Amino acid sequence: MKSEPEQIIHVSAVVLRNAAGEVLTVRKKGTDRFMFPGGKPESGETPAETALRECAEEIGIELEPEGLREIGTFRCAAANEPGFELEAAVFEHPAQVTPEPAAEIAELRWLDPTVELPADLAPLLAEHVLPAITRPKRPLPGNVVVFTGSKTGDGEAYRQAADRLGTGLARRGVGVVYGGGHVGLMGRVADAALGAGGQVHGVITQALVEGETAHTGLTSLEIVTTMHERKERMAALGDAFVALPGGAGTLEEFFEAWTWQHLGIHAKPVALFNVDGFWDPLLAMIDQMVDRAFLAPAYRDALIVSGDADDLLERLSTWTPPERKWKK
Repeated sequence: MKSEPEQIIHVSAVVLRNAAGEVLTVRKKGTDRFMFPGGKPESGETPAETALRECAEEIGIELEPEGLREIGTFRCAAANEPGFELEAAVFEHPAQVTPEPAAEIAELRWLDPTVELPADLAPLLAEHVLPAITRPKRPLPGNVVVFTGSKTGDGEAYRQAADRLGTGLARRGVGVVYGGGHVGLMGRVADAALGAGGQVHGVITQALVEGETAHTGLTSLEIVTTMHERKERMAALGDAFVALPGGAGTLEEFFEAWTWQHLGIHAKPVALFNVDGFWDPLLAMIDQMVDRAFLAPAYRDALIVSGDADDLLERLSTWTPPERKWKK
């Protein structure tokens, strides 16, 4: 059954580490569960602003905004409010000074996340965040398949994001595999990666070459006959998939790659680069698929979603595949 809006509590939380790699947990007055510093937003606050304010109020630490890195958004049962779900935007920040309990905080405790966890942790920590931040990193992909539009969209944010992604991949030594065109955001990603010294491999159909959309300055360009061959070849060359804003073609490519992951045809990460909230309506639809029991929550949770290029690329290296839909 679909949750009513009032049954979801939105909060921000912060993972603070000390020099020994321990993370800070706090227990609020009148409760028996330990959680991360954080809390509910005030009117008009962004999740990051809430995280900064709550750390100042609860533990007396004024965090540097530029040091705040988003880990992800997690949903679970609320520890202290039965019948409610918690949706938490979780960030990470170095612990620069010694925290002190303030406001409603009764107790602080540093926790080694690599040992057996105590039983008094909130579900958000024990079941979601701590497993996410302690799981071994995968090697960075050799090549990332980029799906995006043959247009640049209606805002500079899309073009800048394409540039950041292409540059970020190249600087990490990760190759780009894409549809081989020189137009739109796809051309921006390719040019940014090439400009940063990266490898860019295009796969394009003969019809599109004849339409004069092919990029002639790539590391390699394969010409195939059909769109199906094009997608199949891109998938074979890539170790991960990232969808930037785009149109119907981008959606079709994204959904095929994501569905193949569910079916166990591949075990590669699939990500949405959510530039300026572009994918928010799609994410709401995916949530509805889960709420209406057409999609298992594990497949939604396995989808990487981020609006920041560096964070997205970092999460490709911490991703673990979901269980395949049908086992042999």
